[in-house]
Amino acid sequence: MDNLNWIITGIGVFAGIAGVVCSIIIPILVIGGIGFFFYKRNHKSTAYRQTAQTWPAVTGTVLMSTIQSKRIGQSHKTYPVVIYQYVVNGQGFQGQTIRAGEQFLSARVAGQPQATVARYPVGASVPVYYNPANPAESVLER
Repeated sequence: MDNLNWIITGIGVFAGIAGVVCSIIIPILVIGGIGFFFYKRNHKSTAYRQTAQTWPAVTGTVLMSTIQSKRIGQSHKTYPVVIYQYVVNGQGFQGQTIRAGEQFLSARVAGQPQATVARYPVGASVPVYYNPANPAESVLER
């Protein structure tokens, strides 16, 4: 009977520990993991923007400038799409990255897509900043 009491007590202690793990430690790990993910994305975005500061510029032409929308569940998201062309060392390229680092972390502000499209009308000449090591990689804003 003594062994049975020890087993029952052990199970109770284990259940208590499991409850603490499930109710406190797991949420902390999940929130910490999400925080770490955003930290790394922000770090990559910042590093990319800093690198792009040294990229040379050429003159490009806006081919398309529009606002597109996407429905995700109940929310409706709009975002600008600007496609531009440019030439580096006699070779033509097309790009659509507006802001350096936005592929890693991007926050949209109400009215921003309209303002962005207004800054880049079709046919406009624009400075295009390109990666000299890979001229196909470009941005309109550093």
